[in-house]
Amino acid sequence: MIASLITGLFLLGFITKQSAITSLIVAGVLLIIAELAIVSFGLLAFNGIIALYAAVTLFTGTDVIFGINVGWPVLFGIALVEIVIIVSIFVVHMWLRGQKTTTGTEAMIGSKATIITWDGKKGTVRYEGEIWKASAETEIDLNIDEEATITSVEKMSLTISA
Repeated sequence: MIASLITGLFLLGFITKQSAITSLIVAGVLLIIAELAIVSFGLLAFNGIIALYAAVTLFTGTDVIFGINVGWPVLFGIALVEIVIIVSIFVVHMWLRGQKTTTGTEAMIGSKATIITWDGKKGTVRYEGEIWKASAETEIDLNIDEEATITSVEKMSLTISA
């Protein structure tokens, strides 16, 4: 994708040929090095190789690699596919961020717990088959088998409200 952007800037006349070649070589090398540090399943390295290929193509004036004619439309087609993949990953990521937490203590907050014993401000409750120590910030009157809402979780103790 970066190769397409730099090449596009060159073809539109915004940067010189030498600037484009230098930028493509630097971007290609940095993307390949970044692949070593960031696991992107080869996407960064692939982009680095495409950037280096584009630099060689601009430098030599030929678009032949391993004896096969690879034109600019192929490079821009690859860039389009990469853009679709990146946008799709971004959309899925944002959708997953909006989902309610389903595991851990964060998922417990707002859930209902059943009272086992209660004495004013503290007692025991059952949440999903487990028995927890519970307390309330203010004194509340709760009966056995009544449900209360979990407001916070600290270590092995729950704070509840009526």
